[in-house]
Amino acid sequence: MRRNIWCLTAAIVTTLIFGSVYVSFQQIGRHTANMAPAAAAAAQLQHMGSDVMAGPRLELTPDSGIFLIVYDAGDVPISTTVTLHGTVPSVPDGVLQTARSLGTDTVTWQPEPNLRMAIVAKEAAGKVVVAGQSLAPFEATDRMTMSFLALGWLGSLLVIAGACAALTLIARRPGRRPGAPRVGPA
Repeated sequence: MRRNIWCLTAAIVTTLIFGSVYVSFQQIGRHTANMAPAAAAAAQLQHMGSDVMAGPRLELTPDSGIFLIVYDAGDVPISTTVTLHGTVPSVPDGVLQTARSLGTDTVTWQPEPNLRMAIVAKEAAGKVVVAGQSLAPFEATDRMTMSFLALGWLGSLLVIAGACAALTLIARRPGRRPGAPRVGPA
């Protein structure tokens, strides 16, 4: 009975450790995805008033890189570096409202299926600058991390199962009653 409790406890502790490591890496990756958009939004706020975003617009794709959209006081986009199917994409109104009331908002935005973006919205002088980038590279890293950790977890559980099986076999060897104390030299 003690062996079973030990084996179950070892499996639970191992699962908790690997799960905690995965959640930690996933959160670090997601917060890292916000760094470049936050820097781009801050840079745009410093240059507010100049036409920094003149030039061709890129199509919003998983590979489009960092983009900027500036909204006026009426939440109408006034300049952008990106389009979605030829038009300026609109972020949810709640993002703009939160940025106006708190000064900033950081969310995951999915303008269409299979297109997920990390966006940071910052308010200044009645305008809101939204900067973002695709989460595709971060999610690919997350999947790879999960695969490695899942393999490590399964390997650890196999080692625990092997140890439990070995302990059970040792306890059942001939001439020894289960649960009986050992007598003689070890």
